[in-house]
Amino acid sequence: MSNTTNTLRSTRESWGSVTRTLHWLSAIVIIGLLTHGWWMTHLAAREVRQWNYATHALIAVYFALLLALRIVWRLSEKTPHQPTGTAAWETGAAHAAHLALYLLLLCMAFTGYMMWSSLPTRLDANPARAANWDLRWLGFIKVPAFHAVPTRDVTKYWEAWHEFISHFLQVLVVVHIAAALWHHYFKRDTVLRRMGRGGV
Repeated sequence: MSNTTNTLRSTRESWGSVTRTLHWLSAIVIIGLLTHGWWMTHLAAREVRQWNYATHALIAVYFALLLALRIVWRLSEKTPHQPTGTAAWETGAAHAAHLALYLLLLCMAFTGYMMWSSLPTRLDANPARAANWDLRWLGFIKVPAFHAVPTRDVTKYWEAWHEFISHFLQVLVVVHIAAALWHHYFKRDTVLRRMGRGGV
């Protein structure tokens, strides 16, 4: 039982399998949403944009649940020690970057939700169009809307903030990946390996 627990939970030496799974699943969804968000607003044909926006919103709804689960699990976990030879500024920078990532993801989720909530097409007279925006967790838990009377002007306001925050998130994701590769290939320490297959 002890070995199983140590494998699932993080220790002072390595990240547990649950944390690693949540990390990589989150990474895939985040990169996917950022890529899809850019594509659908810049390259997608106008006639398929509504479907893409609705699909983007639905995936984001599930990501919000994943993000909440990850935050709760992370707060219950130990943090592995930094590898020997890690400078204090590196540790501080790593903590600050991870905190910024969580904050930006929460802001992205919030602005995306507010943008969806304010969409006039959410209450379109055409049932088929309105059905695209009927977001439900697990297919039956209806996502409540904040805006009782959707308006396009409010949508544009939240859309601007959503896009603005996404630029910061993109930069931070690139920095995060670069830092992990720097640790692995130049410092040759265990930072990336511990989040990959675990171990020390």
